[in-house]
Amino acid sequence: GARMPPTLWTHTLCPYAHRASLALCEKGLRPRAFERHVDLSDKPKDLFRVNPRGLVPALECEDGEIVTESSRIIVVVDERFGERRSLTRGPRDEILEFARDADAAGGGFVSSGLSFVGGGWGIRRGMPRQGQVEAFQRSVRALDDRLRGSEGNYLFGADVSLADISIWPFAERFQLAMREFQGYDIAEGAEYFAAWLTAMSARDSVRSLRPDDEALLRSWRRTMRLDYFDYETTSRESP
Repeated sequence: GARMPPTLWTHTLCPYAHRASLALCEKGLRPRAFERHVDLSDKPKDLFRVNPRGLVPALECEDGEIVTESSRIIVVVDERFGERRSLTRGPRDEILEFARDADAAGGGFVSSGLSFVGGGWGIRRGMPRQGQVEAFQRSVRALDDRLRGSEGNYLFGADVSLADISIWPFAERFQLAMREFQGYDIAEGAEYFAAWLTAMSARDSVRSLRPDDEALLRSWRRTMRLDYFDYETTSRESP
């Protein structure tokens, strides 16, 4: 049959889907050429054809293969898309392991950050319990230690990799949310992590995919949920 161009079924405010768009960008591609933005509050039937669970992101490849986990999608994008350099330059196995484990429950950056902000995907005003603060600080310290030993600005050296891409969408949101709702600086006492945040923020890929902070904050204040985009019509362009 005819080969279809690849399609990234996405919601442009979802942090998991954000990983896939970021990987496309870093491979020198225009994510908007691949993205099929889905209104998660009114899911089209087509989405369930691609992913019976009705979740994004889902990558529909040219050969019809469908990949549904963001940690796997970014590997496929790196291996098959774009001409630009590999996103696993350096210790490839370590980079892949880091990206694969980014969402592991129990003390990782993503899981402890979500707990810090409010638990689940909710947002709570004020500092969380001491144990939650310490768990998140431990995860940041682990990243800071890795960056201290890195031979560049990024987690595995001088080149951005799938490791950086796997946690950036959460770092971007946590930094904004913690400053607003907890009055907390995400990089407190972590100078290498602070430098990583600065380096990542300055990348064209990151800047091109970042929704307007103030508009996003207004929606967070109104809904007190990081995942409010699951329940109403919204997008990167109008968060």
